[in-house]
Amino acid sequence: MAELSRSARISCILGFVCFAALGPLGCASAAQGEDETATTGDDGDTGSSADELTLACNLSRSTILNSVSGGRRTAIQRGFSWFDANVPYSQSRSYQGYRTDCSGFVSMCWELGRSYTTLDFVGGGGESGKLASYESMIPGDALVRRSNGAGHIVMFLGWNDRAHSSACVLEQSSTALDMEFGARTVSSLQGSGYKAIRADKF
Repeated sequence: MAELSRSARISCILGFVCFAALGPLGCASAAQGEDETATTGDDGDTGSSADELTLACNLSRSTILNSVSGGRRTAIQRGFSWFDANVPYSQSRSYQGYRTDCSGFVSMCWELGRSYTTLDFVGGGGESGKLASYESMIPGDALVRRSNGAGHIVMFLGWNDRAHSSACVLEQSSTALDMEFGARTVSSLQGSGYKAIRADKF
């Protein structure tokens, strides 16, 4: 048998260690290259356990998806694929080519050219632009905030009630919470300084 190269020997050793520690399923994502170190870290896009979505979304997934079509429907489907996979939050890792924090998640949903940051989105960059008001939002848009060097962004899925007092959202929340699907009150969004934005492609 030909002698293995140094890199091949290292790969074999790492694979054996992973299998011994985690079993075959625990090694799957790394073996498929889906959980690699991101090339670019985010800039202050930090979630918090205090942001936990304690309010349930009254809209079913089918209702949300049937409310839009085309690129918006695709964006929401892509978002739910991360929710279903329970992709863990990280500012330094990637999944399916996008960084696994809040802004990387929205970048993935919108199929943008790279993983942008909240600094990009709030500044009118990130292949997106600001909307005039919350009432202008359509499912597939997003809400972003940025202050004191930190920020967060969530995907808007629709209004949770007829009064539009709360919004259904999907988000990559924090290291403590990971992916979340629920609702945020408009008062809390406004109080935290969230601005409505839309992908240029929409």
